[in-house]
Amino acid sequence: MSDDLKQVRDAVAAEKRAAKTIELGKHKYALIVSVVAWVAYLVLPYAGDARGWEALFVGGTAEGVRISLMETVSAWLALGGVGILTTATILERRTSVALAAWMMVTISFFVNLWGFWYRGGAAEGASIGMYVGAVSTLVAFLVYCQVALRRSPEQLAAAERVREVSGQLDHVGVLQNEAATELPAEQNPLLIDDRRSRAAARHQSQPGEE
Repeated sequence: MSDDLKQVRDAVAAEKRAAKTIELGKHKYALIVSVVAWVAYLVLPYAGDARGWEALFVGGTAEGVRISLMETVSAWLALGGVGILTTATILERRTSVALAAWMMVTISFFVNLWGFWYRGGAAEGASIGMYVGAVSTLVAFLVYCQVALRRSPEQLAAAERVREVSGQLDHVGVLQNEAATELPAEQNPLLIDDRRSRAAARHQSQPGEE
């Protein structure tokens, strides 16, 4: 039984290790496109003569373009979700990093939609950089929707191993239970009441008592 329990623990540990990495497959190239688009967004015109990187700072730019708070929030979330965490996901394939990136690019994209509405009424309308930035977060969002919660082949194999070993352990327990219940009551160690005999043995082992 101890060996069977060890096999179960090892299988569960292997499944947990496999769950720490995310399987990107061909989606990795889409994430690379997202990162490249985000870099382009930083240097392309965002609104008027302002560049994308200037959206990181709320208020007025050197060119006189006013950046709203929501645009700055979207820009920082894109920086974290695409620029930092998506790059780290491509390199390290950490599930926790990918989930954090998924959350950030999702919020960034939808906040950016508000930015387009704001630009529609502002003196400086949206320029090409703003559209490229939106495409960057949208691509990352769609990729994470497909891969973030999907099990990798390693996870599937580890989970199958856990089921297999657990089934073997259950089978051993059933056999032991059947073997115990098939014995006559007077021979079954689970059913024998030996409390009186043990009490008598203890009484005899006490010297000096009449």
